[in-house]
Amino acid sequence: MSTRNNHDAGLAPGMAQTGEKPRNSLASKISSSYNRMFILCMSAGLFLMIIAFAFMNCAELVRGAKPWLDRIRKSGNIAEMVSAVNDAREQHFILLDEEDNILASSFYRNDTVSHFPVAFHRQDGITWMSLSERVDLPGGQRVRVLVFFNASTFLTKLAVTAILAVLIFSVSLVAVWFRGRMVTRKTFGVIDQLISTANSISSQNLNVRLNVSDTSDELHEMALTFNRMMDRLEKAYEKQNQFVSDASHELRTPISVIQGYARMLERWGKDDKDILQEGISAINKEAVNMQELVEKLLFIARNDRDTLLLVRERFSLSDMMEELVKETRMLNTGHAIKSEISPDIAMYGDHARIKQALRIFADNALKYTPVNGAVTFGLYLENGYAVAVVEDTGIGIPEKDLPRIFDRFYRVDTARDRHSGGHGLGLSIARIIILRHGGRIKIASREGEGTRFSVYLPLGDEPEERRSSEEG
Repeated sequence: MSTRNNHDAGLAPGMAQTGEKPRNSLASKISSSYNRMFILCMSAGLFLMIIAFAFMNCAELVRGAKPWLDRIRKSGNIAEMVSAVNDAREQHFILLDEEDNILASSFYRNDTVSHFPVAFHRQDGITWMSLSERVDLPGGQRVRVLVFFNASTFLTKLAVTAILAVLIFSVSLVAVWFRGRMVTRKTFGVIDQLISTANSISSQNLNVRLNVSDTSDELHEMALTFNRMMDRLEKAYEKQNQFVSDASHELRTPISVIQGYARMLERWGKDDKDILQEGISAINKEAVNMQELVEKLLFIARNDRDTLLLVRERFSLSDMMEELVKETRMLNTGHAIKSEISPDIAMYGDHARIKQALRIFADNALKYTPVNGAVTFGLYLENGYAVAVVEDTGIGIPEKDLPRIFDRFYRVDTARDRHSGGHGLGLSIARIIILRHGGRIKIASREGEGTRFSVYLPLGDEPEERRSSEEG
């Protein structure tokens, strides 16, 4: 881990290095948002409920006075209206002319006349509500009828209803606030745990994982995704450490040899030509070996950084395999070199890299096949792929080692020394080259019977834009 990451691990979640104030948590924002929506909806609902309650009660009062109002309205003149008002003993009316002079009254108080359509009056401990209605008579006369209702009971019911509504609203708000905050906090607890876990991770505890037993839905998937990401990071970190360790070990050996021969030459090689020649040869050999190792490491590093360039062109894979067979026979290793190569098979790719990969398979076949054994090269077409085969009759690969033979610095036989076993990077490089060309490798091996590497390479086509430019 870098110094920056170690430093960041000490910061609280939501804090930035620039000294910003802590932001509200996502759980608090969601809880506040739902609370606001609840308050708005509940307030509107209670307000409409109270309005509806008042309207229904007013309608009930008006419905009781409707028969008398209809009789007053149907009167043909003022005298009949006065008579109808005076006869109304179950309801309270006041009849007014256009100048608001009282013409008739069945209400015990005549000083409560109001000019408003709806008015409230407090008389003798009773709250009265008055409704005003204008009536046009034949001859252009106009009068006004005031209807009085005892509103004390109605207002008491309305007040009790309002108090109960406010009480229910308050209790519901408190319950929703506490419950919503608790549920939201619990639901988003995995996020808090993720933040805390991420802040606590360093190179010494990459094995830390989130607990997913109490999560569900998208948060469960997020926790699993985080754990899978950490699995990949841990494996990559372990591979990197192993790679650095193995590379250091491989480089330490030739450096130690060179230093040893240098000290020997310094002490005795100046006067002894045999020692001098031996030292120069050994140093040169180790330098070449170290150069090869460094080139392989650089190749792998470029691939890991995705900066490995392939010079692609159309070439004859059949001709390249024939060249490989010819060069192998020229080595005169005491092996029988056979070939079964189909003609006129071409592909689009990096000629040099493909040959390098196949040469690696050929070198391994020669290295682990006893003298008088056979190495066979093959090439044929299968389902749109060119299949290059390198098969030997050598010692084979143990089944337990097959999954790891492409691992970097991995040697099947740990008893082999570095001179006969190489650096353990050849098959890794071959695999990188084949995968970069969109191919795949199949292995068939049995101890004591030999190994068969089958390389499937897509024939491919030259990019359309490149063909068009060359034809133009």
